[in-house]
Amino acid sequence: MDVRRISDALKVRAAHQRDQVAHDDTRRLITFAQWDREADEIGGGLAAAGLRAGDRVFLPISNARAVEMAIAVFAVFRAGGIAVPINTRFSPKEVRDYAGLVEPRFAITDVPDLVADLGLETVWHTDAMPRDLAALPDQAALDPDADAEILATSGTTGKIKGVVVSHPDLMAGVTGTNLDRSRSTLHALPLTGSGGNLGIVMLPARGGATAFTQPKFDPKGFLELVREKRPDLVYLVPSMLRLVLDHPDVADYDFAGVKYLMTGTAPLPNDSVVRALKLWPHVRMRNSYGMSEGGIGIGTSTQEQVLKPGCVGKLPAHMQLRDEDDRVITQANVVGEIYGFQKHPRRYWRDEEATAASFRGGWTKTGDLGFVDEDGDLIVCGRSKELIIRGGYNITPLEIETVLHQHPAVKDAAVVGIDHDVLGEDVAAAITLAGGASISADELAHYCREHLADNKVPRTIVILDELPHNPNGKVLKRELKPLLAEAAAQRRAAR
Repeated sequence: MDVRRISDALKVRAAHQRDQVAHDDTRRLITFAQWDREADEIGGGLAAAGLRAGDRVFLPISNARAVEMAIAVFAVFRAGGIAVPINTRFSPKEVRDYAGLVEPRFAITDVPDLVADLGLETVWHTDAMPRDLAALPDQAALDPDADAEILATSGTTGKIKGVVVSHPDLMAGVTGTNLDRSRSTLHALPLTGSGGNLGIVMLPARGGATAFTQPKFDPKGFLELVREKRPDLVYLVPSMLRLVLDHPDVADYDFAGVKYLMTGTAPLPNDSVVRALKLWPHVRMRNSYGMSEGGIGIGTSTQEQVLKPGCVGKLPAHMQLRDEDDRVITQANVVGEIYGFQKHPRRYWRDEEATAASFRGGWTKTGDLGFVDEDGDLIVCGRSKELIIRGGYNITPLEIETVLHQHPAVKDAAVVGIDHDVLGEDVAAAITLAGGASISADELAHYCREHLADNKVPRTIVILDELPHNPNGKVLKRELKPLLAEAAAQRRAAR
């Protein structure tokens, strides 16, 4: 058949890998043939309900129904609509605001209360999705260049935007049908963001692999699934990896069948790398870097690279570093903003201003800072908005966070800049402690002075029970700033 859309790629997989498991969420599994058949049936059901080409379908579906998420996304594609996955951890206000932006007509969900007040035409529970194979549109008549998905993204900045991903974009990563290339991946990512949706929901259709989804992350359960499912690749965001490494029984679980440990979506603490490689020396550990806006796709390829703090691999031809005047940086060790080129550029849904600011001539402005070292490796060192300018000197939070993570009492750390009347900004840190550990802020500051230049030592350190994270595991530094600013004011008042 003519493979033009990602939903066509699934049909080819179903022909070549009919009885191989495509998705398994521990509650239910589906083969490629079952996935293909149910996508047709439900796609026809959506069309029979009145869905027209380009209509948006809200998909607030939890990882407990990962199989249904995969079916629903491809059913929307087969009906000619645009899939809009929604994280079920979003607040009702966030859901309302996002619905106001993308204006969906329908929803398929396992949490119907979350969309009950949106005034949608029809809401189906994942247990009762519509089915009408006879009403399925002619797939050859669907536009191969159409928009496929809108992915919600806010990063760590707050306002939710919708990143539009087209069918040509999704098709760009499709590989052949050779079964020898197929792998299995175990993860616990939300299936609504870039990593979980583009990396996991699409994974079987794009590359023929089996995707195992843990319904709700917990470290012991994840270790049990490694033993039970025997994946050859596990994907853990840095916060999840630390929790797995901290589990008291982690060494008792068999990782012999795991070939790759992939991580990404947030900065990777260097001590996590060291601990993981010591625990599982046979595993090839890889740190990846990407973003929902696209144009970025890079990862480490050697153990030497992953052991470098902030390293995400060699700077490829489709990525650049640029200075504040938009000039390309070619010198080593010069910090600039990271840009990525994409053959099929993305855009923000109904936000021309934000699109113009972030997407320029095929290049995506990431907002991330980095530099290329003497080996040609790209070192990501923070967000441009997170760069701390203290007394005229640029300070990247990653350098300080790396030092803090190396202290045995520290479980997690986040560094931000806070306003200062004289210096412009000052350095502040929030940390959580490892289980059973005890240390004071003054002792941590002393430790930092032994490993950092004086102007990089946090003047304010607050010890918290936990750091705030978004659903993708990124620390919400905007929520830490006011807390750290207040702590700094109290420290100054007490002097």
